[in-house]
Amino acid sequence: MKKTGMKHLAAALCALMACTALNGCSTAPKEPADQPSNTEFDVTDSAEVVIVGGGGTGISAALTAVEEGAESVILVEKLPELGGFMRMKTGQFSAANTTLQKEQGLTEDSVERYTEEILKFGNSNGGHPIEYLVESYAKNATEAWEWIYQMGVKDYPFMTDSEGNKVIVNPGHMPYEYNRTYVPLPKEDSKLGNPAIEVMLNELAKKDQIRVYTSVAGTRLITNEKGQVCGAEGIGTDGRTYQFQSQRGVIMSTGGYAANPKLFEAYSTDLQNLISAALSSDDGYGLRMMQEVGAGITEEAMGWIETYPKGMINEGSTTQGVNGSTGTYYTGGILVNLDGKRFINECAWDDEVRNAGLKAQPESYMFEIFTDKILEDTQGTLRGAYDSFKEGGIYRSRLVEADSLEALAEKLQIPADALVKTVEDYNAAVEAGVPDEFGREFEVKPNENRVEAVNKIEGDHYYALKLQPIVLSSRGGICVNENNQVVTDEGTVIPGLYAGGEVVGQMWGKTIAPGVGMNGAVTWGRITGRNIMTLPLAEGYEVKPAANMFDLSLFEKTENKTEGQDFKDLTDGEYEGAAQGMNAEVKVKVTVEKGLISKIEIVEHQESEGISDPAIEQMPTRIIEAQSSKVDAVTNATMTSNAICHAVENALQ
Repeated sequence: MKKTGMKHLAAALCALMACTALNGCSTAPKEPADQPSNTEFDVTDSAEVVIVGGGGTGISAALTAVEEGAESVILVEKLPELGGFMRMKTGQFSAANTTLQKEQGLTEDSVERYTEEILKFGNSNGGHPIEYLVESYAKNATEAWEWIYQMGVKDYPFMTDSEGNKVIVNPGHMPYEYNRTYVPLPKEDSKLGNPAIEVMLNELAKKDQIRVYTSVAGTRLITNEKGQVCGAEGIGTDGRTYQFQSQRGVIMSTGGYAANPKLFEAYSTDLQNLISAALSSDDGYGLRMMQEVGAGITEEAMGWIETYPKGMINEGSTTQGVNGSTGTYYTGGILVNLDGKRFINECAWDDEVRNAGLKAQPESYMFEIFTDKILEDTQGTLRGAYDSFKEGGIYRSRLVEADSLEALAEKLQIPADALVKTVEDYNAAVEAGVPDEFGREFEVKPNENRVEAVNKIEGDHYYALKLQPIVLSSRGGICVNENNQVVTDEGTVIPGLYAGGEVVGQMWGKTIAPGVGMNGAVTWGRITGRNIMTLPLAEGYEVKPAANMFDLSLFEKTENKTEGQDFKDLTDGEYEGAAQGMNAEVKVKVTVEKGLISKIEIVEHQESEGISDPAIEQMPTRIIEAQSSKVDAVTNATMTSNAICHAVENALQ
């Protein structure tokens, strides 16, 4: 792998590229605002295959294209590092008839059974998936999983059940009727949270055929006189312009639009206090790039929003948060609303039960209420988040603590008498040992319910965690056929244009089945990388924009300045402060000399490597130069930028 990032190409390579493959190509119609319209580019490059979007799907597609004989592949990524959302978190995978299943004696699974269950999930809650895409995924999912498993995932630890089995009942969702979920975990020395992306990136580094451009956002597709997509243009974070030519076409794996509230609002009103855990790059602009050459979108599914009742909002933000929960409701905790009352069976298998209950509550907020004993009992459970919320854990600062329920209620600004009565009634139900008014049971029955431990809410110390709806991914997107070729609303294939991953619309329906999000990224990469190398390139398509193309205003960025304060007349000394970042607290040390900030050190953080690095490097300088935290956040690292600003503010209070 050759990584160019924002570095200048070698003079010889630039000279070569300036003379190659520019013949017969034209930019697509409908030029995006603020993008170059001329034919002069700072960097030009060409390859057999161009891939826009360097998450799990894009990386998988690049590796697969090389396996299929590609001598050159260009992989373009908007963020500073490859990996996308898979880079940030451990995820669950699913597939049928796998090596792990056979080792565990699970020999009765089938692709047909897997397909039926995915469709069952997708058809729930008013959704309807595209069956031919589900069938295509299920047929290819086993090979994709075995591919990354043999590539190195097999050498990582796995989440196991109480008997040590690696094929488990999926935590947090309705389970499959047949166990087929796998959760590989990072090693102690892992730099990334997801073993799958780590092994693929390691493999990518070995491939000289693949040239990587990071910090470059795709802006438009290039077509030729034959109606074929033959490349893409982009712009770097430093303003340089790029043109990438392709012999076989372009794979679009740019992700969804879960970080673009404007697009959500254009199609849905179900957004009360909704926050997003998606990457800033998930703005949906890749959809518009394809619309410019005529691609259809799954209009109905654009408004499908699958949210989770686990959103922890980031300090200083109104739209961004972290997907997380203590899981203590499985070991004795309860959920209460702003009135201090329970409203749901907290131990329901499916998050959708809690999610629907949460959305019906005042302002769509709820609190997890629990004790030290209840938190300790989450250790070893499939849902346990003990390490994150224990003393010293990365999310410990998110908890509200008090020595009594009355004091806790005061801090939460909810009625104390109601909370006390709620806990008294709950404790009485625990003593009675029979299902309560919400159907919650108080008996541990492995694989029959989600009760991991039975506890009363009592003791010398009480905790609460505020949660709200959070979205991780989008459901609408571009239209493709059974080969993942992008098509118009009428079903006409756009030659040379493929799409895979979250950018494809409606494939899962409204509710995604366990493990298909992560394994889907790998699988769609395998499919698109293989097809672009093996299917014939048609011609004769008339290039024209889609009739329902998204308005550019949906992608306009608001001013990228952090909310903050000016620093004046400071007292000399060294000060320490902290604020919640993307993954955990960001801690800083601020030095003040002669009444001015002279130095800011980031003394501790657990931000995602690569994505947050520009903010870690640049934000201290920006704050010092302005003597203010009202400074521009670093592009694509807004959460970390805000955390640094708030940590400095907290240090100087």
